Amino acid sequence: LMPTLLIPGFGGEVPRIEPRTLEAHQSARAVNCDLRRGSLRPLRGVRRVAEVSASVRTIFKHDIDGWLVWDKDVSVVKSAVIDVIGETPLGHLLITGDRDYPTQRFAGGETYRLGIPRPETAPTVTVKAGAGIGDVSVHGFIAGSGGDMPTKDSQLAPVEGQGVAVAPIVFSSIDGIPPSTEAEKISRSSSYCYTYVQSLQNGVYQQESAPSPPSELVDVKSGDGALVSGFRLPSLSGLNITHIRIYRTVAGNETGEFRFVAEIPVSQAEYMDTAHDKDVPTDVLQTTLWDRIPDDAQGLIKTDNGIYACFQGNELLVSELFIPYAFPESYRLTVEDRIVALGHVDSTIVILTTGRPYLAQGAAPESLQLLHLPIEQPCLSARSVGHLPGGVVYACPDGLMLFTSAEQSLLTSGVFTRDQWQELGPENLVGSVLDGRYIGFFSGTNQGFILDLGRKDVVRVELPGAPVHALYHHVNDDCVYLAVGTDISVFEGGESLPYTWRSKPFFMSALTSMSALRIEGGQNRGNPVTVRLFGPGETPRQTLHVRDTRTVRIRTARCEKLWSLELSGIAPVYEARMGSSVEDLEHGGA
Repeated sequence: LMPTLLIPGFGGEVPRIEPRTLEAHQSARAVNCDLRRGSLRPLRGVRRVAEVSASVRTIFKHDIDGWLVWDKDVSVVKSAVIDVIGETPLGHLLITGDRDYPTQRFAGGETYRLGIPRPETAPTVTVKAGAGIGDVSVHGFIAGSGGDMPTKDSQLAPVEGQGVAVAPIVFSSIDGIPPSTEAEKISRSSSYCYTYVQSLQNGVYQQESAPSPPSELVDVKSGDGALVSGFRLPSLSGLNITHIRIYRTVAGNETGEFRFVAEIPVSQAEYMDTAHDKDVPTDVLQTTLWDRIPDDAQGLIKTDNGIYACFQGNELLVSELFIPYAFPESYRLTVEDRIVALGHVDSTIVILTTGRPYLAQGAAPESLQLLHLPIEQPCLSARSVGHLPGGVVYACPDGLMLFTSAEQSLLTSGVFTRDQWQELGPENLVGSVLDGRYIGFFSGTNQGFILDLGRKDVVRVELPGAPVHALYHHVNDDCVYLAVGTDISVFEGGESLPYTWRSKPFFMSALTSMSALRIEGGQNRGNPVTVRLFGPGETPRQTLHVRDTRTVRIRTARCEKLWSLELSGIAPVYEARMGSSVEDLEHGGA
């Protein structure tokens, strides 16, 4: 039997490997191929779902309002706290990069500033003598022997046989001075502060600022009151401050903590505090460290344990747990190089910079520890960052890097050389991970690729028509969406794209003439597979349109040691064979 060229299945490209040394199933060129099942099938194109501006750089699918678009790089995170009133979802989003300051958006477009400034000045506290005393009534009764003492609310009618009850004697306070001065010896020393309260969506979201500076200590005698005033509202735009919360210290409290006193509407200019220390609630001020998120914060993300993180230059900013507007300055961490993007692996924050990457690890935001990784792989494109279960993928100068909790590795080390990767333009890459594949496009072109994370091979994607501007992975739909021209389209949701699959050059030990071809697949007369036959070089020796699975003859060609074939069409193909005779193919020669 003469040599037979056999392709038993179909895989993608591995450009790093010399084409002649590829495995039989691997491809020298694979465009618009779906190879997930081992067969050769057409990749489905895009299906339009909305129309947008051609200048779009960020797209996001809102559960209620539909598609949101921006002409700049924007980070959008869903709220991780209660997001409903009754059964009505509120659609709470947290956004950086949209305006000159971080924002929070609700369904319908209602938008507010994310982050509340702390009051800049201490409240004014004035002691008011007798403010805690109203009229004092002293009730006196006369009762005969055996008579019962009526309560002050009892009817004061004579009771036969039980003595005589008389009207009470009432001593009124004069100028606020109580009848007894014994209690004047009891006093308290208190310091006051206050916070702003932003109340949104009928009070579902109540966001509280850090406190004002504390007032001076004031001594308040029993029966006196402390008038707290001097509340100054912030001048920043985008806020909806509705209330003021007042706190004070309590005598005998060695920690000096402030306890809640009252909440008043902002329309109320002052508050009279007459409560004794023992009557002050035990609710302690929680927001002492709650600095607001900086106006120029970028790249907001949320980790699995409820920490929100963003960055400012080379500083990592982290929030209180589940408090997306409070970013204590004491929690900030500084790295060597400018931060480009953030990702997360479970509760670990991956910090991608213009230099070496870092990990920020820890269960609580106040105890995060930086780990400087010995990997010289900066992030070239913030929009290339994709997440998979337990890992983060991003574009670096040498290829696609993978971070997991156990390893950091160059995913494409066996797929592309550095030069091959650089020729693709990774600084323009936008991508995401879907079902074990990294799907990436080069912004401003219609060119992209799909990297199979298991097989470590690639398929090139060429979309007809307009260029791709943005990419978005919607977790709920488990779909990747593209901004293509003036449309938002779901990737792999449209009609089949014609594929092109080129085999490796098969080397024959002797000069061989190929005379027969058989394609096992789903082709038919209306849906043929086009086969181009190549020897050495890029000029096809013959083009055939195969319409069934029978062996077809090839026009006699000169003998060669290198042979390859290229398949194109939309019909599925399971196997391809080419040999020197019909008998070789019919009888299974290999």
